[in-house]
Parts: sequence; C-alpha cells; structure tokens
Amino acid sequence: MIKNKMVGIIMSKLNGQDIINHINKKWTNQSCPYCGNRAWTIADKVFELREFNDGNIIVGGSSSILPVIPVTCNNCGHTVFVNAMSSGLMKE
Repeated sequence: MIKNKMVGIIMSKLNGQDIINHINKKWTNQSCPYCGNRAWTIADKVFELREFNDGNIIVGGSSSILPVIPVTCNNCGHTVFVNAMSSGLMKE
C-alpha cells in the first residue's frame, strides 16, 4: 500500500497490465503534437511527480505528490503524464 501523508489517501499498488489496459481504453487514436506519430509506449508503473520545494526534499508535511503514468511517443520521445487519480485508475 502507498500512503500519501499529505492528504491521507491510501492507494494499492497497481498491476502493470491493468495500467496499460486502462490507458489504452481511454487513449484512442492520439497523434503526437510534435511529430504526428501515432505509436506510443505506456509505462507499466505509476510515478510520483513532487512539488518543487526550492531544491529541498520534503517528506510529509504540506508538500504535494501527483501520481502520474508516463506515455511516450515512439518516434520523437515526447512524453505526456496522465494523472492516475483523475483518469480513474487510482481511487481515493
């Protein structure tokens, strides 16, 4: 279990294939805004995007963490972060 102390949310570790299936269901026929390519790679893990705190690493307290799934263009490498919470993949 992952606990985000900032907002008291407990989230279960997600299965990699469940992440890919979820994004594939919602992300249909999207082309890269930079090169026009339509082939993407979806990360099979959720990553943490942390709030910037002047170069300091803050654990707990009032710092925010956003769970994201990177989706990368196979041609040019442009990467989009999909919010795991608002996409419905993770629930509070």
